[in-house]
Amino acid sequence: MFYVNGAFVQEDEAKISVLDLAILRGFCVFEYMRTYRGKPFHLEDHLLRLKHSATQIGLQLPHSLEEIAEIVYTLLRSTPSPESSIKILITGGISPDQFYPSAQSSLIAFNYPLVLFPESDYENGIRTITTNVLRPYPSCKSTQYIGGVLAMQKGKELKAKEALYVNPQGKILEATTSNFFGYKNGTLYTYSSPEVLTGITREVVLREVKGKLPVVNRPILYEEIPELEEAFITSSTKEVMPVVQIDDHPIGSGQVGPVSREIRALFKSYSAQEQWPMLNISLT
Repeated sequence: MFYVNGAFVQEDEAKISVLDLAILRGFCVFEYMRTYRGKPFHLEDHLLRLKHSATQIGLQLPHSLEEIAEIVYTLLRSTPSPESSIKILITGGISPDQFYPSAQSSLIAFNYPLVLFPESDYENGIRTITTNVLRPYPSCKSTQYIGGVLAMQKGKELKAKEALYVNPQGKILEATTSNFFGYKNGTLYTYSSPEVLTGITREVVLREVKGKLPVVNRPILYEEIPELEEAFITSSTKEVMPVVQIDDHPIGSGQVGPVSREIRALFKSYSAQEQWPMLNISLT
């Protein structure tokens, strides 16, 4: 089932104009979330991030966050699945001159069966590559993924399952669809700044490790990769995914370490809860 501008329709009826700025200019923001036991994970936090992304580029939400939440629940009731992926998109709408946004944006939402990563990825860890192509408006979750798509095409050839963005100063910022964590000398490192998208799963991890492990907010530099004992990435679909190699550099022993395993276990325990308190994250 799909929701498009006021109507719940089937896939073959889910349509927007080819003159929409999402198509003509890539002017669109979105949110992705998954369910646990049929319940959307941190729905309120995801919707707040959606509003933040839209505000950054001057898009008006056509519905209140409460109305969008009800649309999500209606979709889940209409197309039940053991677990679902959910996407919500706010587009620039039809532009009279095919450039400036319309006063009326479009809202599209749909859900589909969740596809999980194989357990072997968590047991053995994954390989990542790096890319110097950076995302525009990185703190905004937009559909402008050209750099990420190109990086992952290269990554697929090299049997890598993610690509890390590295800026001109050599800072590892984030991955194409994930946040990045490095661990060394008893301390966990991750980066929160306007250069990085605020990740919901990342914020859960930070909450869960508080008081258990020292955490420093700064980026790992590319030249520091050989010093890392462990690394992992976080996202809605990957949860806590261990990284055992970046480009040609093995991480630590080249095997999944105890800290990554423990943090994954903490997240699994958290996601199994019946209720998830709002994160009250700072969106920058």
